[in-house]
Amino acid sequence: MAITSADLAALLNDQVINDAFEIARSNRTGILSTVGIGAPRQAYEGYKMGWLDMRVDATSSTTTAEALAAATTISVADGTKFRAGMTASPAGSDEVVLITAVSGNDLTVVRGFGGTTAADIASGAVLTIDSVGREENSTAQNDGIFQPDPLENYFQTMDTAVEFSRRSLATLQFGNTNDLTFQVAERIKQLATQLDRALVRGRKATATVGANTVTYTGGLRYFLDQTGAIKTDNSAAALTLDAINALNAEIVARGGMANTIAVGIKQARKLHSLVSANYDSQRLADWQADAGSVLTLPSDLPLVGSVNRIVIDTNLNDAELVIFDSGMISVVPMASGNANAAGNWRTVDATQPGQDGQRTRIIGDFAIEVRQSKTHMARLHNIG
Repeated sequence: MAITSADLAALLNDQVINDAFEIARSNRTGILSTVGIGAPRQAYEGYKMGWLDMRVDATSSTTTAEALAAATTISVADGTKFRAGMTASPAGSDEVVLITAVSGNDLTVVRGFGGTTAADIASGAVLTIDSVGREENSTAQNDGIFQPDPLENYFQTMDTAVEFSRRSLATLQFGNTNDLTFQVAERIKQLATQLDRALVRGRKATATVGANTVTYTGGLRYFLDQTGAIKTDNSAAALTLDAINALNAEIVARGGMANTIAVGIKQARKLHSLVSANYDSQRLADWQADAGSVLTLPSDLPLVGSVNRIVIDTNLNDAELVIFDSGMISVVPMASGNANAAGNWRTVDATQPGQDGQRTRIIGDFAIEVRQSKTHMARLHNIG
């Protein structure tokens, strides 16, 4: 029986593509396995996707001058975080201070509040807000007012092709499956690999190829290279738990959180040895693994802060580590351009006129959404 383009289109229907994509997703490795696939979104200006980052204010600021034990004014880097009625504590001290007024970056305070003992506060000390007290029938006051930051990324077209001769299409393979079904599944896995690479290495950019404009979506490295993101040079020193803790502490200080650490193979070995040296082997036996690339620590054994998941992704280089909140990252298919709301891919009959066979193109348009990149994720690079 001759196989026509119409026959091929029927075989490669949206459901087949979607099912193959879901199979590939459930077995994919790397960071892509930890993030969500967002609902399709309509592009604007033909290729852009936007969102608003609602920055959550951190509950601390550093002092900018020494405040002796008798001083009633404390100068901080950002006075907008504080208001009258708050109590705060300097790092490394048991003293609690009561803030009675705020003028710019100068706090008027009661020292040794609540029976604590006043002590000298060094310049550069972290002053953390402990609590807020308000009088009865008080009116509302705002804390940490920040205008949302508008951000955007570009949609990127990703594709691959499946091509068969007429005889190949008519021949059963693997017992009871024709080669078409097998090859579709394999190509979808390749596309998942493309998505993972873009998620890690992608750069938000445009280029002219021939006479046409091509758009590229930005990934984690791109957003962590932007001004204000947490990017720390490890100065070629070996990876330590202290270095990871410092990254997590900076995230928390900015009001964020993280739940996942991602590393390449080399640092994964180092990280495994660090964890093994610090936790009982019996408890480590409770790790859960997904295809060897995602390791989950038992919930009562956090590695650092609230992080208890380690992802191995070969798209990360040997000298870097990324820590992030996976809930802030998603891969977003472009609406009206892919198969449907659930599948993300579409097929196009690419058979050439007179071809003694069939060719089908599997294609999709995606953008990577990275929310709160300056407060919920960080990168450690130049690890020895």
